[in-house]
Amino acid sequence: MMSRWNWIWAGSVGGLVFAGFLSLAAAQQPPAGGPGDGKAEPTVASKYLELQKEFEAVNRKLLERFQAAKTEAERNAVREEALKLLPQFADRLLAIASKEAKSREAFEPLIQALLLGRGGEASKKAAELLAEHHAGDPRLLRLLPALASQGGEAGTRLLEVLAEKATDRQVRGLALLYHGAGLLEQADMPGPSPLPPEKRQAAYAQAEKVLRQAVQDFGDVKIPTPAGEQTVAKAAEEHLFVLNNLTIGKVLPDAEVQDLDGKKVKVSDYRGKVVVLDIWATWCGPCRAMIPHEREMVERLKGQPFVLISLSADAKKETLTSFLEKEPMPWVHWWNGGESGGALEKYRVSFFPTIYVLDAKGVIRYKHLRGEALEKAVEELLREVKSGEKK
Repeated sequence: MMSRWNWIWAGSVGGLVFAGFLSLAAAQQPPAGGPGDGKAEPTVASKYLELQKEFEAVNRKLLERFQAAKTEAERNAVREEALKLLPQFADRLLAIASKEAKSREAFEPLIQALLLGRGGEASKKAAELLAEHHAGDPRLLRLLPALASQGGEAGTRLLEVLAEKATDRQVRGLALLYHGAGLLEQADMPGPSPLPPEKRQAAYAQAEKVLRQAVQDFGDVKIPTPAGEQTVAKAAEEHLFVLNNLTIGKVLPDAEVQDLDGKKVKVSDYRGKVVVLDIWATWCGPCRAMIPHEREMVERLKGQPFVLISLSADAKKETLTSFLEKEPMPWVHWWNGGESGGALEKYRVSFFPTIYVLDAKGVIRYKHLRGEALEKAVEELLREVKSGEKK
């Protein structure tokens, strides 16, 4: 049985989406004589189950309202309401678990309080209780990636504690690996409050230090994956490749792909111009939602040293060319050659759209921007080009 906490509301540029938090086992069913029959006091498990049901009902109603919304403003209002509810549920989860924080049943409500708390006091307190009472719980192993990507500062702190104090060597090794990966992601993704350059560089340096320590101390530790076992060393090297080649401040390496005529092309062909490399696919909804603004941006910047390159990850080139016949996209188009390999592998693409904004020297200056933020970044880099021409 999947946990009712498995889906929560999360914001996206294209609209409200369901984002999987965890695949936890559901709370234990309350024993006979549970709440309401006068035979026993409610247990942690029974309280947790009741709150799960309430969360599921609220979630369902919010989704119905979102789907019925007719304007972006209405959808944004539902999105904001949903996000405000998460810390409230986190507080209630923490209250359920706190009185019996040492118990096995408290583990799951504490984890969910940490993740739903969005970095607030409930998240921090839940992380403290997990570190104090559950550092040896084997269930932590499958939750480590979520702590890194969704746990915020509280999740980061818990990973640090687990890397040092967990009794299981595999948990320690993976905690260190995911701690480094999380630091890299936090520094590299724009988010609502991107790090200033000096703090970003410090975060990159810390991420590299942690990842290299993971290789040194736990490189042989095995990681179960859908494709088979992998080692901490191999996984860390992947993150280090991204850090040293695909982060802000690095020159984007070339990856040979082809244009629509089958000619081999590469990003460095456009040195001297500001480049937006938009890695997308025709089946990607958020990618298609960007097209009207991209069309307007290209028209406004006509005649300037700027190029927009859309690199398609469609399985067949015919899918792309047929789409372009119906949807005007008057800029440069490349095809990866299929759904895998090529630039998708070289640039470690894990979601669409993946966007790189390069200056005239090919240096990655921004990543994953869209809409007005993207155009503002391009205009800033164009001013740099013009300023350099005057010198």
